[in-house]
Amino acid sequence: MSERTRIIFKRDSESSIGRGAIIYHAHFRPEISVILYWAAFHAPNELNGEMWVTEGWRNIRESRDLHKECRAFDLDCTRIEAKNYLVRYKIAQRWANLLTEELGPDYQVILHAGEKALHLHVELDP
Repeated sequence: MSERTRIIFKRDSESSIGRGAIIYHAHFRPEISVILYWAAFHAPNELNGEMWVTEGWRNIRESRDLHKECRAFDLDCTRIEAKNYLVRYKIAQRWANLLTEELGPDYQVILHAGEKALHLHVELDP
């Protein structure tokens, strides 16, 4: 078990849009909080013991996701220490694969690319 991994929620002051990760009590339902449990459990060593949650709740944007229903989290992958973006992406992909296997078919684990915005989007979507 990764007892070494701290779960850190992005604060307003750390956000490019002026809003940190918004977390409500609904995020702590067992079927939702299990996302953070397994994400921290399987967090890559290259995160150096700090897993950052960058989104919890948010208004729905142009894409359909379940943030507004408090059934999704975004996990920062830009903090993965790697010699370049390709290596960082491969480490994040391995993390995504572990989560997909652990959480099962009722969850979606999507790696969103972009050098400055690389992150895992994980949601309960049975």
